Amino acid sequence: MFNIATNTHQNWPKASDRITELMRCGAELGLELAASKLFIDALEGVNFQGNGKDDLHDDPVMQAKHRRAIRASIIHWLNAIIKSPEQAVTPYAVYESVDSTAEMYQAQAAEILQKNAHAIQDIAWQYWMKIVFQLTKDPLELQQLLELSSISMRTYSEASLKLWLERLELITADKKRGGIEEQRELVGKIISGGERDLTRASGLLNYSFKHTHHSAIVWSEEIDTEISALENVATVFQKACQQNHSLKVIASPSVIWVWASAEFSVNEKILETVLKKYTGIRISFGSGGNGIDGFRRAYLDAQAAQRVLGRLESNIQLVSYERVRLMAFLSKDAKSIQHYSEHVLGELAQAPTTVRQSLHAFLECGCNATEAAKKLHTHRNTLLRRLTKAEEMLPRPLAENRIQVAVALEALYWIL
Repeated sequence: MFNIATNTHQNWPKASDRITELMRCGAELGLELAASKLFIDALEGVNFQGNGKDDLHDDPVMQAKHRRAIRASIIHWLNAIIKSPEQAVTPYAVYESVDSTAEMYQAQAAEILQKNAHAIQDIAWQYWMKIVFQLTKDPLELQQLLELSSISMRTYSEASLKLWLERLELITADKKRGGIEEQRELVGKIISGGERDLTRASGLLNYSFKHTHHSAIVWSEEIDTEISALENVATVFQKACQQNHSLKVIASPSVIWVWASAEFSVNEKILETVLKKYTGIRISFGSGGNGIDGFRRAYLDAQAAQRVLGRLESNIQLVSYERVRLMAFLSKDAKSIQHYSEHVLGELAQAPTTVRQSLHAFLECGCNATEAAKKLHTHRNTLLRRLTKAEEMLPRPLAENRIQVAVALEALYWIL
């Protein structure tokens, strides 16, 4: 998965033993920083460019792949500097990330890879400067150290980008091969409204558009998940819809799209059971109306639900768009949501999960304690004690603030 190529010879600035030793010390500090949550969070916050409509930052699968790519690339550079600080670092390419970008954005992939390479280099340079200024206060040493660092990091980034683009050329050459790619492209055109001959498309896909639709996105953010496992879960989604036939599209090695007739509602208990076995796999689903518009709407709702989990960094395995419809609107700014929830809930925001869940269920059940107790599979008296405790923690009486409390609890459900 990770591939290293040999660098070409090039002119390299001479550096004194003192400067190379400072470089080595800086790289050792950098390795410690690269493992810290603060640094990883900062890299995750880079606005990876998508297709102009969506950010890669919203897609949890792409997030996971870019996290691995960023960290592996930076660690490679740091280790090389520790070994030979006076030499150019061999380029490094995490092909998993390149492949995913090519699969998702096709014609725009080269431009996106270039923009993202520059974004990664910029933030890596910011952190490297912080390290450098801890190593020496001597102006001349700083000048020489920054000069060598800049050349090393820039040439490494450019050479690595060249590897990425070479990989992209190979992918592009192979794009036309195989029915899976053709199927994915056809479905992509249908979703975007670019396919006009729907009768032909229906025949090629062996799937009728003339009914209501459920659609699901089955995906994994783990690098070692087998495609067969994703296919098994996709088949279970079909069974959860009580259908003998469905349309399954392998969108990438980490993602499968599924459509099935919405004659019956989705049996979430069946999905919850299978996901206990496949702990690294997740499902988002939506339900559209009739015909081709319903086909598109069901998928877009499933995608919107998936993006909510990505923005909120939620670890929930199963989510329907209906369940997160409100959060899809609110989650454009996850930090603001959390601040809002903490403001509305006061001490309750930090209370045990069982206390928050009790009030959440109570409000969802129309303030009916008996129904909430049934939903939570707990005794009614136990629920009432938890509700009393929850109300004591609220900064304002629940009766005066039910709607805001309900929204805040819903937000925390997905964030925490």
